[in-house]
Amino acid sequence: MKTLRQIYESLVIAVQSVVVNRLRTLLSLLGITIGIFAIISVFTVVDSLERNVRESVSAFGNNIIYVERWPWVPEDNEYKWWKYMNYPQVKISEFYDIPQLMPESVEAVAFVISTTRTVRYDKEYIDDIGVIGATYDYKEMRQTDIAQGRYFTPMETNGGIGLAVIGDKVATELFMGENPIGKTIKISGKKLEVIGVFAKEGNNEFGMTYDSQVLVPLEFVKGITNMRWSNTNLIVKSREEINFDDFKAELTSVMRRLRRLSPQAENNFAINEISAINNQLDSIFVMINLAGGIIGMFSILVGGFGVANIMFVSVRERTAQIGIQKALGAKPYMILLQFVFEAILLSIAGGMIGLLLIFVGTEITSNITEFKIVLTLKNIIIGLGISSVVGAVSGIFPAYSAATMEPVKAIYKVQ
Repeated sequence: MKTLRQIYESLVIAVQSVVVNRLRTLLSLLGITIGIFAIISVFTVVDSLERNVRESVSAFGNNIIYVERWPWVPEDNEYKWWKYMNYPQVKISEFYDIPQLMPESVEAVAFVISTTRTVRYDKEYIDDIGVIGATYDYKEMRQTDIAQGRYFTPMETNGGIGLAVIGDKVATELFMGENPIGKTIKISGKKLEVIGVFAKEGNNEFGMTYDSQVLVPLEFVKGITNMRWSNTNLIVKSREEINFDDFKAELTSVMRRLRRLSPQAENNFAINEISAINNQLDSIFVMINLAGGIIGMFSILVGGFGVANIMFVSVRERTAQIGIQKALGAKPYMILLQFVFEAILLSIAGGMIGLLLIFVGTEITSNITEFKIVLTLKNIIIGLGISSVVGAVSGIFPAYSAATMEPVKAIYKVQ
């Protein structure tokens, strides 16, 4: 109990010193505040970016494979575009064959043609809008909601009727507040009736959002574009109970069979999956966090030197007090704890101010932009933990010099 009381008294003296010496406290806080602001800002932005990217990726499903001409991830760290451009386009016949050859594994298949066109309504128009022509099961491949109206029926999709589901941005800029449902738009001179509006998604890091897109039946888009020069792909969704690696291997085998490739021949198609992107993201964000941490540590190092200098000044100012305390029987560890506690308190206070500034910055950024930034509990704990460690390390040497002073010499030195 006596030891605990002495530790408590050391803490009280440290708090009193911090409160009384306001200017010195302010100078100490400044360095730590800047350091914590720098390092935790980097972590917060990177974490928010990673979360937003992964949420964007997860919208495309984890049990889905995209069969395309172009791979998403380069082979052996080299993107061999000259090789991929000679791959044949995905064919509509493959769309019909795959579910018949994989009836136990496939839950849904969609054939998609993507192109870019100008979309018109009355006198208004928007350039460079993505037009997606897809089969009915495309709705199973993307996690999205329809805010107004409805989706196509199977009959409407197969018949290629001039109907469209448009994105939020398209609806806002074309119709200027009017209800777009039932209105007629034009793409490449052909009329389409708007039957639905996708819920607003906002921008994502891949630019893959329904906001600036128009979804139409596959047969309709075939009438306004040349499939040979358009981007075509198959999206194949596996059943939940199927092992995904087995599903991928089976689909690869079926595609090779449909394209009559010999056992020695390389694939002339790309099998793309979300896990490939996630693996790339893992390595990218590890490097970003490492670089951000190194940059931030330089800032926190400067703050730590500032606290150490201030604590040496504090020891020098309180030399007589230290001598009197030791003459009255204060143990060396009590003196040491006083200054270590003072350094830790200064650092934590500076860290809290830095975290507060980051929180204000995240709220402002999130409110004025579509990029959502959140100061997480993990980063708050990291910030306070770094502050405490920096305070302890910065204060230990000044505290040790104070704890090892001889009482008589300390008092005599001041006199």
